[in-house]
Amino acid sequence: ASKQVRVNPVKEGPQDPVIRGYAHNLPLVIDPDKEAEYLAERKDTINAYDVVEQMPCFPGGQGKLVEFIEENMQYPKKCAEKGIYGRVIVAFVVERSGQLSNIRVVKSVHRALDKEALRIVKLMPRWIPGEQNGVTVRVKYIIPIRFSVKKMEEVLTV
Repeated sequence: ASKQVRVNPVKEGPQDPVIRGYAHNLPLVIDPDKEAEYLAERKDTINAYDVVEQMPCFPGGQGKLVEFIEENMQYPKKCAEKGIYGRVIVAFVVERSGQLSNIRVVKSVHRALDKEALRIVKLMPRWIPGEQNGVTVRVKYIIPIRFSVKKMEEVLTV
């Protein structure tokens, strides 16, 4: 959980720039002419959008994403031997640079399959970032990684 910072309001004076409050005993100083821009930028660095006009995408599109997952998947042998298969749902944030961050499993199947799904996502190249109103922004993204019976059988026949 993120740590909450308590901000104590301070009376505004005629001075420029404006002191909006204090955090960690340091003044929060904002140029009044750039206050709206600062607040919008600050909000964007903390939050990621769920949906934007231009959603982020894997280089080459959905087909290349599926191909990448299939080529890089190493089905855990112990899961194949036990007949464990299913769909692991992985969530992450596509940063403005296209890098992926906050990678985590949101629907688990088995610890070994979850670990493999995370490994695959961490291998991915930079994505084409999302845009909102012509501005590159952070966007939340969720993908399913399917560990199929067919893949499981391939591991067992080798």
